[in-house]
Amino acid sequence: MNIILTKKNFASRFYWIYPIIISISLVFMLTVASAYSALQLSKRVTESSNNLALRVNALTNKTKRINRYSKNTDFSVSWDKLAGKKPNIPSNIKRSIQLVSKKFLREYRFRTKSLPKNWPLKQGRVSSGYGKRGRRMHKGIDIAAKRGTPVFAVEAGVVVRSKRVGAYGNLVEIKHSNIYSTRYGHNSKNLVKAGDIVKRGQKIALVGSTGRSTGPHVHFEIRQAKVAINPIKYLGAIENFRLSENIKLSQYVKFK
Repeated sequence: MNIILTKKNFASRFYWIYPIIISISLVFMLTVASAYSALQLSKRVTESSNNLALRVNALTNKTKRINRYSKNTDFSVSWDKLAGKKPNIPSNIKRSIQLVSKKFLREYRFRTKSLPKNWPLKQGRVSSGYGKRGRRMHKGIDIAAKRGTPVFAVEAGVVVRSKRVGAYGNLVEIKHSNIYSTRYGHNSKNLVKAGDIVKRGQKIALVGSTGRSTGPHVHFEIRQAKVAINPIKYLGAIENFRLSENIKLSQYVKFK
């Protein structure tokens, strides 16, 4: 009986130790958890900093490439600002008026066939021309071809956009001069990125049906001072006219 009473007195005398032990254990666990979280956060911050540094370097390199290409070119200039200036025509070239038939595209509309040199596709069928399409204005021409068919740059230039853009789907846009750019839409895959300098005839994309499209084709546009113009004039005189010359197309290419 005396032994039992002694055990009870010992337990009751040191009962206050248990809450302290529990508190110390909780503090220790919280400290360990906080240290682990801080370590993980530090790793994430370091990774983010490294990724940011890589992106900054990539953008810096793109800027250098664009600056090299556009050293003597002001991409902000519009046709209105250029009006009245003498066209940049080499002195050894005698410019003459080129005549293009309004029915020029009919030859390529009814079946897939080889297309003229330096067109966006080597083979295809013109499925839709420039002009009104119902209530909407179709601002380019559509050339139908099998999905995955290579799309080529019609002239040398610098890629200013290569991404998904609304109804265009996957779009590549190339700047050729102060006032001219070309667009290639609905691609299944873009093969170039913004900032790339491309050559005439370089493969830039693959035919697809992304965006607002009813079948695989490339939508080809020409922009003059950011305004879409009829590509037929350019395609009909492609061997005698260069977008890089900054010449107003309508002055040297006429419909007959």
